Amino acid sequence: MVDLSFAPGEFGLLQCTLTDGKVTATPSASTDDATEELLGALDAAARNGVGECFWPRAAGVYRWLIRREQNAARLVVLWSTGTMTGWESVFWGECDWIPFEQLVRDRIAN
Repeated sequence: MVDLSFAPGEFGLLQCTLTDGKVTATPSASTDDATEELLGALDAAARNGVGECFWPRAAGVYRWLIRREQNAARLVVLWSTGTMTGWESVFWGECDWIPFEQLVRDRIAN
């Protein structure tokens, strides 16, 4: 099961704690913008089978990839500090789609 929670982080950033990692949004993106981006990716995955969003930071960018295959959900979070370094995997998890979708929506709403 993928578990996540959201809380205010340092310097007004949104912090998302995943099952075994942390991801944060930038100060240039408000908490509402960051959660709207993630909800947009979730909606796209529900509709089209795949969705993604980006959470930029001063030192790099997090890339969220959400894939839905029938009743399975796959969440991958990548980190990059630039073109030369490429993408590093920060988090990867699979679980059932319906509980995952509801968890993300519930945690964002609270």
